[in-house]
Amino acid sequence: MSVSPRVRRARSADLDGILNLERLFPGDRMSRAALRRFLQNERAAIWVAVWRGGLVAALVMLTRQGSRWARIYSLVVDPVVRGRGLGLRLVRTAEREARRRGCIGMSLEVRTDNGPARALYTRLGYLEAAALPAYYDDNAPGVRLRKRFMG
Repeated sequence: MSVSPRVRRARSADLDGILNLERLFPGDRMSRAALRRFLQNERAAIWVAVWRGGLVAALVMLTRQGSRWARIYSLVVDPVVRGRGLGLRLVRTAEREARRRGCIGMSLEVRTDNGPARALYTRLGYLEAAALPAYYDDNAPGVRLRKRFMG
């Protein structure tokens, strides 16, 4: 990749591009209405990676009133740019924002058969918090991962 993708906050005009990325998931995709709500919700934060004029990765982070834990709701990286550290950049960006918002850690769910995602989260210090049998739409099992921020 000659020029590195640029990571920035998502905006309303990114809706279709994020939905196209969501189609890379085998199931449990966000709807247009849900994504539109997240783009307008101050408790949500969405970042995208832009490369060659298109979106190649996106991360949706949510926070809830009364909870000190942020949640990565969705992270997707186009296969064209996988292995180049975009997932890592997006997660670290989300972690910085969660800390800025006063959160003590990050939580997420991932399919047990998603080896690359699980390796990324392990590398970043996420630990298994719960097994989630038949968690996904297609009854695939998942796992809840958590990372408590230090200091």
